[in-house]
This record gives sequence, C-alpha cells and structure tokens, in this order.
Amino acid sequence: MKSMRILFIFLVALLMVSCGKKKQEVAVAEKSVPISVAPVTRSSISINRVYTGTLEGWKQAQIYASIPEAVVALPVSEGSSIKAGQAVIVLDQGGRASQVRQVKAIYDEAKDNFEKMSRLFEQGAISEQAFNSARTNFQISSANYEATRQQVELTSPISGILTDLAVNVGQYAPMGQPLATIAQVDKLRMTIYADGSSATNLKTGQLAAISIAAAAVDRNNFEGRVIEIARSADPETNLFRVELQIENPQGTLKPGSFARATIVVQELQAVLTVPREAVFFLEGIPKVYTINDSNRAQERSIEIGEKTLEQYQVISGLEEGEKVVTLGRSQIENGSLIKIVEEAGSTGANVTSREG
Repeated sequence: MKSMRILFIFLVALLMVSCGKKKQEVAVAEKSVPISVAPVTRSSISINRVYTGTLEGWKQAQIYASIPEAVVALPVSEGSSIKAGQAVIVLDQGGRASQVRQVKAIYDEAKDNFEKMSRLFEQGAISEQAFNSARTNFQISSANYEATRQQVELTSPISGILTDLAVNVGQYAPMGQPLATIAQVDKLRMTIYADGSSATNLKTGQLAAISIAAAAVDRNNFEGRVIEIARSADPETNLFRVELQIENPQGTLKPGSFARATIVVQELQAVLTVPREAVFFLEGIPKVYTINDSNRAQERSIEIGEKTLEQYQVISGLEEGEKVVTLGRSQIENGSLIKIVEEAGSTGANVTSREG
C-alpha cells in the first residue's frame, strides 16, 4: 500500500514537470520577433550602364621609324605642345642605314646647276629644253632629299601634345613600333562597347557621365556625349562599338587615362519596387516575407527585374501597398510570430548595373 502511494506521488510530480516544460516551450515558441517592414511602392527608375575604356586624343597620331638608326636628339619632351611638322625625334644622319648625306650631296649639286642654268636661260645663252631638264633634275633631287631627311627627322603630322615618348637618346629606333604619340586634347574620344539591348536604347547626342580615377584630377565627373554608334555588332564579341566625345578645354583630362562612362539607357516609370534588404534567395529563387492577418511571417516567391544599391524591381508576386520584412528578416522563418516595431516610407532609386 505504501509503495502504491509513493508511485502515485511520483507520477503526479512527473506530470507536473512535463506540463511545466510544455508551457515553457509554448511560451518560447509564441514569443514574437521584432521586425521592420516597408511597403511595396511604385517608383520611376533610371536604368544606367557603366562602361570602361581609355581616353584618347580627338585627333591622335603616332610616329614610326622607317629605318633602324640610333636616336641622337629629342627636341621636345613628353607633355610639351608641338606644331605640325615639328621634329620630335632625330636619328643619326651618318648611320649605316641612313643615306641623307649622299642624297644631300646630289641635291646640292642639282640646286647649284639649276641656279646656274636659270641665269644662263635669262641671258638667252641656253635653250629652254636645257633649262627644263635642269629644273626637273633639281625637283627630283629635292623630293628625294626631303623624303630621306624625313627618315631621320621624325616630325609630327598634327599639332597637339606629345603624350608619349618611347625612346631615349642613344637607343636604336625599332621599326614597326610607335616611338611617340601626339594628341589633340581640347576634346577627347572614348570608345566603349555595349550589348545589343543597351545599344538599341542609345542615341547620338545622349549624355554620359565620365569619371576618372586619378588623384591629379580636381573633379571626378566630366560630361561626355555619344557621337557614333556602330550599325552592326562585332561578330566575335556581339558587342556594338560606341564613340563618346568629351570636352576638355582646360586640358584637365589626359589621353591614356582609364575612365568610366555612366549612361542612362532606359527610363522605367511607375514600376513596383521593394527594398533590397527585403529580398533573399533560396536555391536561386528570390523571396520575401510578407505579413498575414495573424501577424505571422509568410514566405513569398517573387520575380525580380532591375536592381539598385537600395531596391529591386518586382515583376510579379507582390501587389502595391503590401508590406515586406526588412530588418529582422534573418531572425524569422515562414510562420514566425512577428511584431512590427518600425515601418519605413516609400523611396525612389536609380537602377545601376555594370558591363563593358
């Protein structure tokens, strides 16, 4: 009888402990999670594309050597302004590959003979045929001398800035390699490459924001303009070549600088958007948490479009005015009891994606 009483007391105690644990578990499970929400809103979105490229002079020329001779003088230094026809690199006239001295001797002889024959012709001492022959011989020797001289006096074909000088005095000028680059820098050119969907939305005259990663540049944003769009894509890359013009009247920008061009390729009006922090991905599927009538989190699959640093465009899966969980999202799961402690207002944004 005593043993039966002890067993009864033990069972009652065990039942009380079990009930206490269940009550505690229920209390823990039903504890609400504080979260912040934001509404699904409609926004106007500018879709930008960011392209990269290298700045070039509006007109740019490179100087090459036609004979392999030693460099004996560099009349101008890199960064200097030069005029068309000005010598940039001087090669050795007496070198093995140069024929300047021989051709110069022939030219001097033809010049002296022509001057002599001119005087005699004026005096009527020689025939017109003899005079014309001396003149033709002088013209030919003059052209030969000029062509030979230009082989050792490498001049600029345009006026501009000497942006690159690739040789030093004493070096042999290699053939087939650019020795110097001259560029007009009052305005610059930038070549970018756009995919088909972006290229169809680009138009000549369209503005581009140019940024330069250079400490020497006082301001980081310059204005460019689309001046040319290729009519067909490159068969190897399937990209369209796009030329930009950048005004540079103060010469702040330098040819050869790496640059980024940001161009608005499309304007989306009144599209559904949600804050970026509201979206998460499960097995590659974008999802959000909405709030049901019982204040519980409800997992929802959505289809997204463009994105910004702040927002996603919503193609389907949500309606305007619905609320989605933002802060606290990582602390809940489907069906969690939640408590809204903060509700954000609507904001606009610019969509940016990168390519090129």
